[in-house]
Amino acid sequence: MEKIILSLLIILNFTSLKAETELKYSAYLGGLQVANILYSAELNQDDWKIKTTITASGLVDVFVSFVFFAESNGKYVNKNLVSDSYNFSYEIKNKNKSRVAEIKYSEGLPISVTAEPPYRGEDIPTEEFLKKYGENASDPNSVFVVSNKFSNPCLENSRSFDGVRSYEIKMSKRSKSSKLTIDDNEYETIICRGSFNAIVGYNDSDFLETASEENAITYWYSFFEKEKMWIPIKFTIDTPLGALVIKAKEIKDSYIR
Repeated sequence: MEKIILSLLIILNFTSLKAETELKYSAYLGGLQVANILYSAELNQDDWKIKTTITASGLVDVFVSFVFFAESNGKYVNKNLVSDSYNFSYEIKNKNKSRVAEIKYSEGLPISVTAEPPYRGEDIPTEEFLKKYGENASDPNSVFVVSNKFSNPCLENSRSFDGVRSYEIKMSKRSKSSKLTIDDNEYETIICRGSFNAIVGYNDSDFLETASEENAITYWYSFFEKEKMWIPIKFTIDTPLGALVIKAKEIKDSYIR
């Protein structure tokens, strides 16, 4: 009986823990560092929280000093990440420009967007707009992870919506296995190729045109056992200025209460 009680306590204590993964990325454009990215995900059997912080670095920080923060949370439904809320803030310090915004969801569908300063004119998201572009779309944080219902993260397109803009990454469905070394640790990865498809809210540009070409985006997905999720530890995007390379330089994977 004592062993049974002890086993139950161990199980209950284990299931009350959350798996937390923290990835620190460096972003390079044309070989020059342009940003640092901190991406953290807390997940358990019922709910999840994902945070992203992006800060300018190198020469970019001199000319366009910016800080971006986003947080989203939600629940697991049939192995899908279903959002309850998504909020973000950004500040471009040398241009005295900033914004704070929040999206509220109901059963994964965005129902309201608030922002300060408020969106104006055609940028104001109506209820019809939110339903049209928010349906079957992930928030910009959770769009980067793929649940364990897929044995291969390359098999499904990913779609993101931030309240005013929406895009889809169209996967080529072809993949190959590879190994990638991060901070002296070797990770098994699956390499996926895809392209960027702007749906709404984006202006035409050379960057979008290049990113929308076939196989312009490459992901190196690794499976994190504690979280039961595929997370990219490296990805590249073709641009007119050369490849934008975002690669993890440090990965921490642990349990927290």
